[in-house]
Formats: sequence, structure tokens, C-alpha cells
Amino acid sequence: MARLPAFVVLALLPLVAQAEVYRWTDAKGQRHYSQFPPPGAQARTLALAPPPPASAAPNQESLNRILDESDKAEPKIREEAAKAAEDQARRQQQCHQAREQIAYMDAMTGRRRMTTTDEQGNVSRVTDEQATARRAELEGLVASSCN
Repeated sequence: MARLPAFVVLALLPLVAQAEVYRWTDAKGQRHYSQFPPPGAQARTLALAPPPPASAAPNQESLNRILDESDKAEPKIREEAAKAAEDQARRQQQCHQAREQIAYMDAMTGRRRMTTTDEQGNVSRVTDEQATARRAELEGLVASSCN
């Protein structure tokens, strides 16, 4: 028997994939599907959609382009994540400091007057209005920085 060249077999392959499908119902009412019509029974030929062309599948170039875009976006995503982590650490530090200062103010209430030192090193006593304003400022920091 003569052998067919490979390109002839490959060229005929889509025709085999387009084979007809038959449907029929037997005497018991059960439906059957087959590539061959039943002997001595009436069968209906089903119209099937052809397979999609090979060009409809994603090609290697488009997949490579998607991967390249993903690789380019990754450093930016890492940078944003690092910045978010730094911001979170800064907020936690602010929260901790504000809570410590509020605790200090609570501990000092009624014991002795609080003092403050300016840039030149001058020490002055904190008035009740200044203490109240500072406490409100610290409570605002706690509300905004502490989760």
C-alpha cells in the first residue's frame, strides 16, 4: 500500500473533523448520537458549527506582549506597596507617640504644672488653654492615625 505524504494527511484532517453526526431515537425512546447512521433506522443529521480557525487562538506574540506589560507593571506595584507599608509604619508611630503624650498629660494632671521648652531653650509653663488645645490635637492624631 502506498503511503500518503504527511502534508496531504494534514491537509485532509479538517475534513475529518467536519464529519457528520447522526441522531436517532430507538424503540425504547432513548436518544443516540453517532458518526454513522443506524442500519435500518431513520436518523437525523445534525448541523454542527465548524471548529474555530487556528488564527482565533491567542498567538505567542500577544501572550509575550501581555507578559512584558505585566513585568513592566510589577516594579511600580512593589514601589506602591513599599510606600503604603512606610505610611502605615509612620501612622503607627504617630499613634504610639500621641497615646504616650496623652497618658503623660493624664498622669501630670493635678500633680504639677507642665512646662514646655522653645527653640532658644526658654522654659515656660503651659496654660490650661494650651493644655486643652494640645490634648484635643493629640486626640485628633489618635483618631486619624490609630486603626
